[in-house]
Amino acid sequence: MCNQYILAVDGGATKTTMSIRTANRLELFSATSTGSNYQAVGIESVQHVLIGLMRSAAAHLPPVHLEVAVFAMAGMDTKRDKIILEEIIEQSVARSSFTFGTIIIENDVEATLKGLCEENATLLISGTGAICYSVADQTTFRAGGWGHRVGDEGSGYWIGKHIAKAIFRAVDGRNEPTALTKLVLEAYKLEDSDALLNWIYSEEYTNTRLANLASFLQQAVEQNDNVAKKIAEKAAMELFLLSTTVLNKANYIHGPHLFFLNGGVLKNNEFILNLVKEKLVAVYPQLIIHMCEKKPIEAIVKRAFHALKAPINP
Repeated sequence: MCNQYILAVDGGATKTTMSIRTANRLELFSATSTGSNYQAVGIESVQHVLIGLMRSAAAHLPPVHLEVAVFAMAGMDTKRDKIILEEIIEQSVARSSFTFGTIIIENDVEATLKGLCEENATLLISGTGAICYSVADQTTFRAGGWGHRVGDEGSGYWIGKHIAKAIFRAVDGRNEPTALTKLVLEAYKLEDSDALLNWIYSEEYTNTRLANLASFLQQAVEQNDNVAKKIAEKAAMELFLLSTTVLNKANYIHGPHLFFLNGGVLKNNEFILNLVKEKLVAVYPQLIIHMCEKKPIEAIVKRAFHALKAPINP
């Protein structure tokens, strides 16, 4: 067994995945727990998740030394966030039976991008939230990711909110009827719009619950629903704006440039995906656009391998 080990953590809004591997890429441990965005679940919950995952790992492994540990954390957007998360991770690591070498704490999207490509590249993600990152000449640029209260335009949450609004506006007569109403009510076995309102404002409400409504958008678009098309077109425009803003910040004008796409909205809404790609290629014809196929934890693992300077399989 290789005597060098890395740890990778993908701390997302809805789930947290931890993986421990040898420098020759043998996976020794992998487990998934609940979300670890401290802004959504609180500091204590994040500590509980991280400590729990490390204890699970310790139950399967001897107390090895982890040469590199990458914590890719959602909700790390400001200097204050960084201080809070550093403290959370420091306390979690201190309670682990492992010893640590280099510890890297980054925003989950930044770490993912650095794992996907060591050269200049851009990553647009639209899942529950929406954010875009670009790395150019070892400098990082970003746009979006300001959270559901003031941002995340084009995200699953943003789409879900617009779907709910469209349904209730149709009830009022403020916009035309939409196929989204039937799709949502039938899927959740809700009798009418009143039941939907109670469902949204129940004590069990989460941002993820509202974001899940986005899963009905593509189906409604395929039914030629005008309201759904308008929502999808607006979402695509917002994601295009995120992308061009970051590319402009990175001073990208032309030439080959890797542009990665990821997130449930882009993977599950063909209409939005194609529209975003069409708009990007029209402005930047030399972009090399790739949809991320592997799970995010694999990019975080590569981020750790890059730091370890270990050979990486393509």
